[in-house]
Amino acid sequence: MNQPVLQVKGVKTHFFTENGAVPSVDGITFNLFKGEILGIVGESGSGKSVTSLSVMRLIEHPGKIVEGEIRYQDRDLLQLEESEMRRIRGREIGMIFQEPLTALNPVFRIGHQIQESLMNHYKLNKQEAKQRVLELLRRVNIARPESVYEAFPHELSGGMRQRAMIAMAISCNPKILIADEPTTALDVTIQAQILRIMKEIIEKEGSSVILITHDLGVIAEMADRVAVMYAGQIVEQCDVFTLFREPKHPYTKGLLKSTPKLHNLKETLDSIEGSVPNPLFMPSGCRFHPRCPYATESCTKHEPELIEPAPDHQVRCLMYGQEFEQHWQRRGEADGNDGKPQSDFTNSEIKQAF
Repeated sequence: MNQPVLQVKGVKTHFFTENGAVPSVDGITFNLFKGEILGIVGESGSGKSVTSLSVMRLIEHPGKIVEGEIRYQDRDLLQLEESEMRRIRGREIGMIFQEPLTALNPVFRIGHQIQESLMNHYKLNKQEAKQRVLELLRRVNIARPESVYEAFPHELSGGMRQRAMIAMAISCNPKILIADEPTTALDVTIQAQILRIMKEIIEKEGSSVILITHDLGVIAEMADRVAVMYAGQIVEQCDVFTLFREPKHPYTKGLLKSTPKLHNLKETLDSIEGSVPNPLFMPSGCRFHPRCPYATESCTKHEPELIEPAPDHQVRCLMYGQEFEQHWQRRGEADGNDGKPQSDFTNSEIKQAF
């Protein structure tokens, strides 16, 4: 595979509160390649949005990136001066925020907010910038761009605001686009329109995209590779086809089982018991073990590493590590069989568990 355009290595982002340091993102590592869409999926509170804000270096007090590297064009973004980072934001790395009504400034017109970036990065005059903004608004399928140009954010519908936010994010043709829940709070029809617009832009520009969502349907439609996050960590990472065909982590399997399927609407949906743990009181061992129906005693004591049980498929689970193999070996010996480790899913008991 080609050289990654973005490398995130061991990034940790903590929020320092009166009750102590809260590890919102804990050791995130992934690569983003040219022309690729990397989906990041997980429940609310898993650290997805904080990961995106860490890449953009938009973590505000009391948050702080305490460890790691974010390498772009052979530079570590975490080591740059804020003035240098401002030149990269928008022009090199663009972002579509989760809620445009809060991301857009309520006292400035839409056209002013989009053209500000163009004037800063390309030194265009107001008339040149305005023409470029009108072109961008047409590009995101806004029928009356002149009217939207003069509108304030509160005067637009949710779908129109999101289109304006996309126009702002792509205004400088960034090499990397980060989309944080771009279809949240939109109805199904508008969601489909927004995703189609994004896909057309991505294909035309050849941008690399980090797509953050909790919707596995969006992941299936848009992503090339997927990173599944839980409690501030990546617990599984692979290509999108492998994730849906051969998921390995119990959390990933739980997410897939809780997703309705059009071909079998009578099927009873499963749910994952419990909730994402409080970052101040992370469970010992594997962070998912209090909710995992397959957890062993080892899972409560040993924190799993992100390992690669199959080519280009990473998973953070003792099921695929030495501790789990030893557990099943001891169990096999007690049952009177050959005690062969069963971490490769050949044993029917493990198959039934998953």
